[in-house]
Amino acid sequence: MSMQVRNNPVATSHRIRRGALLAAVLATGALLAPGTAVASPGVAPAGGSAAYPARNHAPAAPADLRTTDPDARCAADGSPVAVRGLTPALRATLTDPDGDQVTATFTLRDGASGKRLWGPVTGGAQASGADHAVSVPEGLLQDGRTYEWRVQAKDAKGRKSSTVRCRIAVDATAPAAPEVSAVAGAAAVYVEDGTAGGIGVAGDFRFEAAASGGTVAFLYEDLQTRTRIELPAGETGVTYRYVPTQAGPQWIRLTAVDAAGNVSAERFYRFTVDSPSRDARWLLDERSGAVAVDVTGTRPFTLSATTTWTGGVLADLANRPTDGALLFDEPGDSATTAQAAVDPSTSWSVLAFVRLDATGTARTAVSQDSARGAAFELGTSTDGCPEGTSECWAFTVPGADADAAPAVAVSTVPVTAGSWVMLAGLRDAGAGTVQLNVCDLGSASAPGEGDTVRGTAVPAPASASASGPFRLGGALVDGAPVRTWAGAVSALRTYDGVLGTPQQFMACMSGS
Repeated sequence: MSMQVRNNPVATSHRIRRGALLAAVLATGALLAPGTAVASPGVAPAGGSAAYPARNHAPAAPADLRTTDPDARCAADGSPVAVRGLTPALRATLTDPDGDQVTATFTLRDGASGKRLWGPVTGGAQASGADHAVSVPEGLLQDGRTYEWRVQAKDAKGRKSSTVRCRIAVDATAPAAPEVSAVAGAAAVYVEDGTAGGIGVAGDFRFEAAASGGTVAFLYEDLQTRTRIELPAGETGVTYRYVPTQAGPQWIRLTAVDAAGNVSAERFYRFTVDSPSRDARWLLDERSGAVAVDVTGTRPFTLSATTTWTGGVLADLANRPTDGALLFDEPGDSATTAQAAVDPSTSWSVLAFVRLDATGTARTAVSQDSARGAAFELGTSTDGCPEGTSECWAFTVPGADADAAPAVAVSTVPVTAGSWVMLAGLRDAGAGTVQLNVCDLGSASAPGEGDTVRGTAVPAPASASASGPFRLGGALVDGAPVRTWAGAVSALRTYDGVLGTPQQFMACMSGS
């Protein structure tokens, strides 16, 4: 019995398709030998020159949105940024991840209704990372209104970024002028058109802005300071501490500034810082006798038996033979008053015209006695001098703590034997400092410049009161004279406050 085999149409069709697919693969070379690389999109296969097209990315969202007039960055929380100009510039930084050039398209809309008022405006293409800017034309923005501007980036292939928005509030109205008033309670009250206080004597001023003006800061200026004073949130005023550094007529210029940068009219406030009164003055022109009078008539000096007279600074430098000085050339030389000339616990100044004839050791020309030694010393030192010098002019003021080191202010003016100088020792109790200024007058053979060289103010703790005698020719410690002066003292003055620079200059020029 024979069997007849029939063809299966389905199997035959599958075999034909598999054969055709195999033939196609072999014909196109898609069946690769082991180790042959497969090309990725945008990369040419090994041994080939063609690449699949790279994917283009959309530009990044615009960043660093800013406005001008004033320059300000847009708020991240969407709150409006204040602008005072009606034609501000709108700026944004545009970047593209593919490094393509990009353009910026700006539009402006009403902040309340959303109605488009201007744009779209597209600028020229720029490199990725560049700033793009447009200026709003005149006639679109109005004072007191809020607006929203938008910006979108587009690359050279037409891909666009997301749109970023910024809100602005136009404020072109300046706030009202602020008020200035003196506040009671400080050491001095500097009322308008009045005279009070003194150098280093603090006073308080109150600056008040109009409640509805939107003031965020004050612009403050006086003869010694120019600054911006921020107004605390929710407040309409601030209290400002004023510490004068010079006496005489003073003024304050104050304006208010709002968030948009509008500046108010100026408030001009005048007052006078009182000059320290001169407590005592000794010309030392007697040229003979055992007493040197105080021209105020209160504190005459009594000379020790060995102290003699000599020509003063004006006799040496200005051909004025009547000008005298006390000469200290023996260990026992001194001159003392019966009572104190300054209260070390307050602010005070002492000026002395001195000549040092022997250098090389620390010496004191002027001092005041106290229970613990000298309440201050004005002379020279060999410790703590400016770099490169072994001896310097010095003003030493101990504090109330007997165990603490004294405050010592020094000068860069050289110590030269035979030369006249004016020493100005300043104690500013309010600022907590001591300072030494020196005017170099020189000698007949080598005249000085005659300029007052200001020293550095040195921090100094509070000093104790001292009622001991005022002393010339050295200091008294434990009942014995120390650091005795070798030279002359021509004239001196004391003041009950910190003497200003102009007054020091005038004293130096007068020579007494």
